[in-house]
Amino acid sequence: MKRALCGACLCVMLSVCSDSTPVTGWPFDPIEFFTGHTRGEARLRTIVGSSRRVLVDSVGTPDGHGGLVLVQTIAEQGHPPRVRRWALHPAGKNRWAGALTDAAGAATVTRTSADVTIAYRMRDGSTVEQHLQQPPNGPVENHMTVKRFGVRIASLDEQIRKVAS
Repeated sequence: MKRALCGACLCVMLSVCSDSTPVTGWPFDPIEFFTGHTRGEARLRTIVGSSRRVLVDSVGTPDGHGGLVLVQTIAEQGHPPRVRRWALHPAGKNRWAGALTDAAGAATVTRTSADVTIAYRMRDGSTVEQHLQQPPNGPVENHMTVKRFGVRIASLDEQIRKVAS
Protein backbone atom coordinates (compact mmCIF):
# COMPACT_ATOMS: atom_id res chain seq x y z
CA MET A 1 0.00 0.00 0.00
CA LYS A 2 2.79 2.41 0.94
CA ARG A 3 4.60 1.62 -2.32
CA ALA A 4 1.47 2.32 -4.40
CA LEU A 5 0.85 5.57 -2.51
CA CYS A 6 4.48 6.67 -2.96
CA GLY A 7 4.26 5.84 -6.70
CA ALA A 8 1.08 7.89 -7.01
CA CYS A 9 2.68 10.80 -5.13
CA LEU A 10 5.74 10.64 -7.40
CA CYS A 11 3.54 10.74 -10.51
CA VAL A 12 1.64 13.76 -9.18
CA MET A 13 4.87 15.54 -8.25
CA LEU A 14 6.40 14.87 -11.66
CA SER A 15 3.31 16.11 -13.48
CA VAL A 16 3.21 19.27 -11.35
CA CYS A 17 6.94 19.91 -11.83
CA SER A 18 7.12 18.87 -15.47
CA ASP A 19 7.99 21.39 -18.15
CA SER A 20 4.78 22.80 -19.58
CA THR A 21 6.52 24.34 -22.61
CA PRO A 22 4.32 23.89 -25.66
CA VAL A 23 5.35 21.41 -28.34
CA THR A 24 6.31 24.32 -30.61
CA GLY A 25 8.59 25.89 -27.99
CA TRP A 26 6.47 29.03 -27.59
CA PRO A 27 3.00 30.21 -28.50
CA PHE A 28 2.86 30.67 -32.27
CA ASP A 29 1.16 33.94 -33.27
CA PRO A 30 -0.32 33.51 -36.77
CA ILE A 31 -1.10 37.22 -37.19
CA GLU A 32 2.47 38.23 -36.38
CA PHE A 33 4.02 35.47 -38.49
CA PHE A 34 1.92 36.12 -41.60
CA THR A 35 2.38 39.90 -41.47
CA GLY A 36 4.75 40.76 -44.29
CA HIS A 37 6.00 38.40 -46.98
CA THR A 38 6.04 34.60 -46.55
CA ARG A 39 6.66 31.76 -48.96
CA GLY A 40 5.46 28.18 -48.68
CA GLU A 41 6.65 25.05 -50.44
CA ALA A 42 4.30 22.08 -50.27
CA ARG A 43 3.44 18.65 -51.55
CA LEU A 44 -0.25 17.94 -52.23
CA ARG A 45 -1.31 14.28 -52.23
CA THR A 46 -4.74 13.14 -53.42
CA ILE A 47 -6.82 10.04 -52.70
CA VAL A 48 -6.07 8.69 -56.18
CA GLY A 49 -2.34 8.65 -55.40
CA SER A 50 -1.25 11.67 -57.40
CA SER A 51 1.21 14.12 -55.91
CA ARG A 52 1.78 17.74 -56.94
CA ARG A 53 4.14 20.49 -55.90
CA VAL A 54 2.49 23.68 -54.61
CA LEU A 55 4.18 27.05 -54.07
CA VAL A 56 2.39 29.74 -52.04
CA ASP A 57 3.60 33.34 -52.04
CA SER A 58 1.80 35.45 -49.39
CA VAL A 59 1.69 39.09 -48.36
CA GLY A 60 -0.04 39.92 -45.08
CA THR A 61 -1.15 43.36 -43.97
CA PRO A 62 -2.50 44.15 -40.46
CA ASP A 63 -6.08 45.44 -40.59
CA GLY A 64 -5.52 47.88 -37.71
CA HIS A 65 -7.96 46.02 -35.42
CA GLY A 66 -5.90 42.96 -34.42
CA GLY A 67 -6.63 41.09 -37.62
CA LEU A 68 -4.95 40.49 -40.94
CA VAL A 69 -5.60 40.64 -44.66
CA LEU A 70 -3.53 37.97 -46.41
CA VAL A 71 -3.25 37.80 -50.20
CA GLN A 72 -1.80 34.55 -51.54
CA THR A 73 -0.64 33.60 -55.01
CA ILE A 74 -0.83 29.83 -55.36
CA ALA A 75 1.11 27.99 -58.06
CA GLU A 76 0.00 24.35 -58.15
CA GLN A 77 1.85 22.06 -60.51
CA GLY A 78 -0.26 21.41 -63.62
CA HIS A 79 -2.65 24.33 -62.93
CA PRO A 80 -2.53 28.06 -63.71
CA PRO A 81 -1.59 30.31 -60.75
CA ARG A 82 -4.52 31.63 -58.73
CA VAL A 83 -4.96 34.30 -56.07
CA ARG A 84 -6.93 33.87 -52.86
CA ARG A 85 -7.58 36.31 -50.04
CA TRP A 86 -7.98 35.84 -46.30
CA ALA A 87 -9.53 38.49 -44.04
CA LEU A 88 -9.23 37.51 -40.37
CA HIS A 89 -10.39 39.43 -37.30
CA PRO A 90 -10.16 38.63 -33.56
CA ALA A 91 -12.97 36.43 -32.22
CA GLY A 92 -11.85 35.99 -28.61
CA LYS A 93 -8.69 35.01 -26.80
CA ASN A 94 -6.45 33.03 -29.18
CA ARG A 95 -9.23 32.89 -31.80
CA TRP A 96 -9.84 34.58 -35.12
CA ALA A 97 -12.63 34.29 -37.65
CA GLY A 98 -13.06 35.57 -41.12
CA ALA A 99 -13.48 35.07 -44.79
CA LEU A 100 -11.48 33.15 -47.37
CA THR A 101 -12.18 33.29 -51.09
CA ASP A 102 -12.09 29.45 -51.27
CA ALA A 103 -14.51 28.99 -48.35
CA ALA A 104 -18.28 28.73 -48.16
CA GLY A 105 -18.91 30.51 -44.89
CA ALA A 106 -16.54 31.56 -42.16
CA ALA A 107 -13.05 30.25 -41.54
CA THR A 108 -11.98 29.79 -37.91
CA VAL A 109 -8.46 30.01 -36.52
CA THR A 110 -7.68 28.78 -33.00
CA ARG A 111 -4.30 28.98 -31.27
CA THR A 112 -3.35 26.48 -28.57
CA SER A 113 -0.02 25.94 -26.84
CA ALA A 114 0.75 23.21 -29.39
CA ASP A 115 -0.46 24.57 -32.72
CA VAL A 116 -2.72 26.82 -34.73
CA THR A 117 -5.79 25.08 -36.17
CA ILE A 118 -7.60 26.49 -39.20
CA ALA A 119 -10.96 25.04 -40.24
CA TYR A 120 -13.41 25.88 -43.02
CA ARG A 121 -15.78 24.35 -45.54
CA MET A 122 -14.99 24.72 -49.23
CA ARG A 123 -17.57 25.69 -51.83
CA ASP A 124 -17.75 22.08 -53.10
CA GLY A 125 -18.76 20.85 -49.61
CA SER A 126 -15.33 19.50 -48.62
CA THR A 127 -14.01 20.35 -45.17
CA VAL A 128 -10.49 21.58 -44.57
CA GLU A 129 -8.50 21.36 -41.37
CA GLN A 130 -4.98 22.72 -41.11
CA HIS A 131 -2.53 22.39 -38.23
CA LEU A 132 0.34 24.85 -38.18
CA GLN A 133 3.33 24.49 -35.87
CA GLN A 134 6.52 26.49 -35.57
CA PRO A 135 9.49 24.64 -34.09
CA PRO A 136 12.10 26.91 -32.47
CA ASN A 137 14.12 28.69 -35.16
CA GLY A 138 12.38 26.73 -37.90
CA PRO A 139 9.82 27.33 -40.62
CA VAL A 140 6.11 27.02 -39.90
CA GLU A 141 4.91 23.52 -40.74
CA ASN A 142 1.42 23.29 -42.21
CA HIS A 143 -0.32 19.91 -42.26
CA MET A 144 -3.67 20.11 -44.06
CA THR A 145 -6.36 17.47 -44.54
CA VAL A 146 -9.28 17.80 -46.95
CA LYS A 147 -12.31 15.55 -46.38
CA ARG A 148 -15.49 14.96 -48.30
CA PHE A 149 -18.32 12.99 -46.68
CA GLY A 150 -15.88 12.23 -43.84
CA VAL A 151 -13.35 10.58 -46.16
CA ARG A 152 -9.89 12.10 -46.61
CA ILE A 153 -9.51 13.06 -50.27
CA ALA A 154 -6.29 15.07 -50.05
CA SER A 155 -3.51 16.11 -47.73
CA LEU A 156 -0.84 18.76 -47.94
CA ASP A 157 2.44 19.16 -46.09
CA GLU A 158 4.03 22.60 -46.35
CA GLN A 159 6.95 24.53 -44.93
CA ILE A 160 6.40 28.29 -44.71
CA ARG A 161 9.24 30.77 -44.26
CA LYS A 162 9.41 34.54 -43.76
CA VAL A 163 10.90 36.34 -46.75
CA ALA A 164 13.25 39.23 -46.00
CA SER A 165 11.93 42.59 -47.15
